[in-house]
Amino acid sequence: MPLTSISKKDLIPIILVVFLLFISIACANMLIPSYGVIREEFNIPEALIAIPDAFFVLTSALFALIWGYYTDRINRSKVIMAGAFSWTIGMLLTALSYNYPMLIISRMASGAGLGCVLPVGYSIISDAVPPDERSGWFGTLAILSSISNGIGQGLSSFLGPLLTWRFPFLLLSSISIIIIFVLFFIKIPQRGSSEDELIDLTELNLEYSYKISKKDLKQILKKKTNRFLIIQGFFAIIPGTILVFFMTSMLSTHYFNELPVEIRLQTATIFAGMVGIGYLLGNALLSYIGDILYRRNKKYRAKFATICMLLTVPFTIMMLLAIQPISSEFVSKMNYPNSIPPEEIINYIFLTIVEVFKAYPNYIFYFIFAFIGSIFSTGWVSNKNAVMIDVNLPEHKGTASSFFSLSEQIGKGITLLISFTLISILGSIFNMMFIAVLFWIPAGVLWFFASNSVEEDMITKSKKLSERNQVSLIDFIFELEIQMDRAIQKIQDSKYYIQSDEKRFNQLLDDAIKIFIFTEREGEFRSITNIEKKAHIMKLRALLIKQETKKIYKKFKKERLTAREIEGFKEDLIQIRLRISEWEKSSFGKIQTYYEDAYLKTLEARLLRKNDLLKCLGKISQAIGIYESVKQLLNERIENINEKSDLTEEDSIVFNKEQELFNTCSKSLIATNKLKKEFESVFNQLSEKGILREDLIKISELTSEYRVDIYKIIVDTFGHDSRMKNAIMDILKKIDNIFDEYDFDIDFKVF
Repeated sequence: MPLTSISKKDLIPIILVVFLLFISIACANMLIPSYGVIREEFNIPEALIAIPDAFFVLTSALFALIWGYYTDRINRSKVIMAGAFSWTIGMLLTALSYNYPMLIISRMASGAGLGCVLPVGYSIISDAVPPDERSGWFGTLAILSSISNGIGQGLSSFLGPLLTWRFPFLLLSSISIIIIFVLFFIKIPQRGSSEDELIDLTELNLEYSYKISKKDLKQILKKKTNRFLIIQGFFAIIPGTILVFFMTSMLSTHYFNELPVEIRLQTATIFAGMVGIGYLLGNALLSYIGDILYRRNKKYRAKFATICMLLTVPFTIMMLLAIQPISSEFVSKMNYPNSIPPEEIINYIFLTIVEVFKAYPNYIFYFIFAFIGSIFSTGWVSNKNAVMIDVNLPEHKGTASSFFSLSEQIGKGITLLISFTLISILGSIFNMMFIAVLFWIPAGVLWFFASNSVEEDMITKSKKLSERNQVSLIDFIFELEIQMDRAIQKIQDSKYYIQSDEKRFNQLLDDAIKIFIFTEREGEFRSITNIEKKAHIMKLRALLIKQETKKIYKKFKKERLTAREIEGFKEDLIQIRLRISEWEKSSFGKIQTYYEDAYLKTLEARLLRKNDLLKCLGKISQAIGIYESVKQLLNERIENINEKSDLTEEDSIVFNKEQELFNTCSKSLIATNKLKKEFESVFNQLSEKGILREDLIKISELTSEYRVDIYKIIVDTFGHDSRMKNAIMDILKKIDNIFDEYDFDIDFKVF
């Protein structure tokens, strides 16, 4: 597997995460070889000995879901360090356990931490590994997991009898503390950085900003490939759990029980370990094949896993059938001393292994079938995580991984909880193992279904990532434009202070220039030419204004200026202010202009009320339409700002100003609607007096053309008597009253 395709900056965090995974998996199964010693120390029945590990697994499953969700929402460095810390504390407490309940609690604490390390670790690694190398990397992880598993049990089997069963937990927790410390200084890969569809973001050093939400949980579970693999995980873990947890115990207590007690456990551990020898080779070989098949067709990785899982069943069954007990006659021929000296233990272990193969050729077949079966078992182990990453979005990887982990750990935990009950019902550990192997058949069928859906799910993911890649690039460009928009607004606001507050004017101008410089550099660095050029031009224009005003302010500070000179300098500042007014408006400035336009429409309506009542009503309607548009535009801007978790001081100022304008616009819209409603009621009242709209249209044509007071014409035309005249005048006076009640003002300076 080539490492060169992975960025050098990502190698160190990957190595640390892999090392953390290595230590955590070693801890996971380290209690197993010490079951007998722990049972005697805490004086508990055999049926309860697996309970701490069962709770360890179930707690790990539960917390994997919680940790997995939050690793897709918040900083993964903090999450993995918190999980590793929890796991380390659990290991220390395990080593210090003085009774059985404390052992259970400490294992649960370790499980809570392990539930974090696994999904977060896989998520981090997946973001640094290219898609066509994922099987290889996860195959390597599986190899390391197997070695770690063996080292964990080996430490417990070999160091436990010499330094007590607690020592290995103290040793690994010390190493874990060192790794956690180093992680503080390491930057982990960005989310989604290995996805082909997001290559543009990676090259521009832009962050993939999408994060998981609660509604996405349903989306993850609705994906067919996820569903099939999550369910298969429950079935697939059962045989492996039984083999890992009980093979050593079964060989030691039922098949190798005639061997001397000094070497019985170690010999059983080595023979149980033979089951995993092919596992190492298989992960190296089949994971590589999985990547090759993926390059040919993206669904072949899942089909390959299906075939391997189904082939594992017959070879594992033949392996179990090859096991036979060691007889007392064999032990007699070996002439073991009554008590094997500690320094001779290793020699007698290897001598016993050699003689067992000679006396019992079935164990040769046991080794062969175990070797082949364990090779095939890696076909889905190394490809499972790769397929999961292939079909899930970057912000879903941790949570999807935790769902897989949850399914497997529930299957594992339930298996451990009911294992001794199953032994009692089925009569022996061997029978339980034999039946457990058959659970790989439904798992293989589910893999078959997954292989049929994986391509469709990958295409869906690819389309979404491609869209998001474009959106993210557009968003980045939009952010730069927003920055320039803010700078333009600062320049526009500076004109309000150019004559009254030199310090404030210069501050706004300097802020704008800094923003233009930043935007120009970003545009140049990211090769966004249009942004770079626009920012450059704006910067030069702003610098020119600053230079001109600086000269004027300097002249102002001279002593003994004549009134004529002062007026001349003021006129120069006014000219600069006018030039600033002619600058491009910011988007918020444009919205303000729209609002002003609507406000002016109402003022026009007030002026027209004496000449053309229908045009007056039209202006009011136009104002309402503009207010509604302004409200919509402002609402979109406010929602965008609300989505940001942390606002800068300037963002807060803009937000408050936009919120203020939104509230003012809302009030203006309500008031203008009321104005229109009351104005239309005047038309209805005039209609009741016999003055119809058709009449008003004819009158307005004359009054608007000759600028004649329409009130006087209406009264003269329709006021047949004094009573009618007074009634019409009262109605027309209402128009003036409703306009008098309508009046708003707003300060448009933002910064």
